[in-house]
Amino acid sequence: MNVKKFYSDLTVQLNRRATRASLGLLGFRNDALREYLRDCFNQDAGIPGSFLADPVFEATFGWKPADRSLGDLKDNLLHRDLINALSNPEKKDISEDYSFSLQQRPYRHQLQAWHALIEAQPPRSVLVTSGTGSGKTECFLIPILHDLAAEVEQRQNATLTGVRALFIYPLNALIKSQKDRLVAWSEPFKGKIRFCLYNGDTQDQAKSNWLSEVAGRRTLRENPPPILVTNATMLEYMLVRNEDRPILDQSKGKLRWIVIDEAHTYLGSQAAELTLLLRRVLHAFGCTPDNVHFIATSATLGDSSETSRQKLAEFLADIAGVSPDRVTVVEGSREVPELGVSLQQKNVTCPDLHELSNSTATDLFNKLASDAKIRNLRARLTERPAQLTHLSQLLYQDTSSHSRQTTLELLDLCSQAKNEKNVPFLPLRGHLFHRALNGLWACANPACKGRKDTHLDNEQWPFGAIFLERREHCEHCEMPVFDLVQCGECGNEFLSGQETHYDGKDWLEQKQYDQDEDEFQQELEPLETEGENDSEVPNRSSQGFVRLITARNLVHDQDIDLSQNRQLDRDKKQGIPIHLCLPKDDELHELRCPVCGEIERIGKTLFRPIRLGAPFLLSTAIPALIEPLPPMTGGEEARPLEGKRLITFTDSRQGTARFAAKLQQDSERNYVRSLLYHSLAATLQSIDETAIEQLKQEVAVLEPLAVTNPVLQNLLEQKRLELEKKQSPQSAQLPWEEAENKLMNSDDFTRWMLRNLKELTYNQLSDRQMARLCLLREFFVRPKRQFSLEGLGLVVSQFKSKGYIGLVSHSIVALMVTD
Repeated sequence: MNVKKFYSDLTVQLNRRATRASLGLLGFRNDALREYLRDCFNQDAGIPGSFLADPVFEATFGWKPADRSLGDLKDNLLHRDLINALSNPEKKDISEDYSFSLQQRPYRHQLQAWHALIEAQPPRSVLVTSGTGSGKTECFLIPILHDLAAEVEQRQNATLTGVRALFIYPLNALIKSQKDRLVAWSEPFKGKIRFCLYNGDTQDQAKSNWLSEVAGRRTLRENPPPILVTNATMLEYMLVRNEDRPILDQSKGKLRWIVIDEAHTYLGSQAAELTLLLRRVLHAFGCTPDNVHFIATSATLGDSSETSRQKLAEFLADIAGVSPDRVTVVEGSREVPELGVSLQQKNVTCPDLHELSNSTATDLFNKLASDAKIRNLRARLTERPAQLTHLSQLLYQDTSSHSRQTTLELLDLCSQAKNEKNVPFLPLRGHLFHRALNGLWACANPACKGRKDTHLDNEQWPFGAIFLERREHCEHCEMPVFDLVQCGECGNEFLSGQETHYDGKDWLEQKQYDQDEDEFQQELEPLETEGENDSEVPNRSSQGFVRLITARNLVHDQDIDLSQNRQLDRDKKQGIPIHLCLPKDDELHELRCPVCGEIERIGKTLFRPIRLGAPFLLSTAIPALIEPLPPMTGGEEARPLEGKRLITFTDSRQGTARFAAKLQQDSERNYVRSLLYHSLAATLQSIDETAIEQLKQEVAVLEPLAVTNPVLQNLLEQKRLELEKKQSPQSAQLPWEEAENKLMNSDDFTRWMLRNLKELTYNQLSDRQMARLCLLREFFVRPKRQFSLEGLGLVVSQFKSKGYIGLVSHSIVALMVTD
């Protein structure tokens, strides 16, 4: 993939989509603010304000291999039955090939972990820290399978009952991702070594196609497998539920392995909770820490220094309850091929990029390796990842947009260059960071110098400079800065502060919001409840009352001065004039919008800070990421988007669930919208310019003749009506029933939408009812902060009722065409 083109296109697409989506979602009412943010978000990537941050690149040379092959380890370190299973795994209905040839050499860090976990006595614990794709799972799974294979042989090929190995994963998605690998390597043991993926989705009774998989809870309790893959929540349930007690009873004294995947997710209180949970697990299973191998894995723990390794050992020792000297830290490292003495001694400046791009891969390798500056770039990225801006500075002593684009072109060429042995000069991986909008803050000074030469320098904008990061004072005029908030009812913007009183004076502090936008709060409509008492105290803390800073024409009281240290002066003797929206005499405890008059009530937050979290922005980024991906080849089954796939992760379990549901819903709604729009657009009558011109000429000829001839007057009127009709063609129309038929007959609807929707509705609706539901979802629900065909002004629905509310007998979907 061309890095420069992909990154440039991605920058444009993400900024364009994120700007359009975020500004549309937030629905700013102030034109000056909206245009200012549009310019701000559309800046070049790498400049503060752009949605796409400065990218990071790292070298991805292969991991250092061990000096022994898998065949060399047979009956030497690993059990022969395990070697046979690894070299001849189960392949039927498995998405990937998990086979290891006997000549294949494992990575050096894998072999190091195997030695520590298999040979060391007493049992040692291991922390594996290595990059993504370095085979961390094999570091612990192969020693565990070796241990179980040896026990099967010792028990004369008896089926193992009782949990020996406990895998703890932070996310259900990670649990499910291990199934194919476990099936591939466990199935050759013919059911002697089994596993169970135990999470909230595990059914009470279920059958599996595999002898090695325990698919249902009932079988899990009756005959626990030696490998149990679960999460901390389910493990907690298992310790306290009576129905899970048989699992513990049949596993007493047998637990020998505890694996903690993605260990970096356990920090602070989470690490403490996991530590206490593991103590209870050991007690429930009748084991002691000295008899259990604790294994932790992570790609993001520490560095290669001895101090860092010691801290990592102490981290696992604290969680496991063992001494740090019983912990081995295994770190993966990459093998960087030498360039050769002759190339390293050269210092020939590379030709220009155009000449380099026309070179063969081998010539390109030699030209790049002969340039000391390019070798320095290679060494820098091999040592540690670097930002694009830093690489541009390293190469050209410049960080302008042109220099960064040139650096991207050079990185492209470095990744394409290969020597005679087909070894790449510099294989690369890029890390792209999408900025979340954590809030907007504005200076309270309407005369702020930061407004100058921007869209904010407009009489419509009543405040000062805008900031994308929280700060106490404005960098331009040193006056106080406050959160920019929106009314959830009318969308108008205000500044939010908190009025307090102490030392005999009044102060206006920043209002602290704990709101987290990672759950799509901006798109969630507040619940409507009946019988609310408007006089209830809405948004008030023990420190004071929330106040809104507004435009002057909206206040209910005289102006108030605000000093640089946030003191309020009602005598207006010091500071800048601001306009506080103060309550009326009979509304002392209410926070009312000065535009629409809506009152903030308990349970309904009316004034929200500006927040756009990662899930919302990721949902706008996914289309831009998927577009340049190559289609999936192989297989005859049709796939959405030609089989292009993308995997996302979040650190929040609830956030992951909501994001997945929201993304699925958005994809369904976007498909229905696209189908309706294009169906209507296809029926639009094209304007016949030739016929219009001919009618104009005929009208021009008839007009002077019709003055004295009544017969021609009627003909002239007909021609005029005909001309008007051709110049204003009727809008396209689509009967509701026909829209349902188009949706039902579409391949995507029947192939992936219908199956998912039927599952959600427990198969209680027919195919036509599901199609109707998809259409009703577009036209019957119109949240304030959500896009729709009607909200965008593209499609409008027209209904004819039978005379009473609730029954719709016929409707027309019409495409409205405007100039």
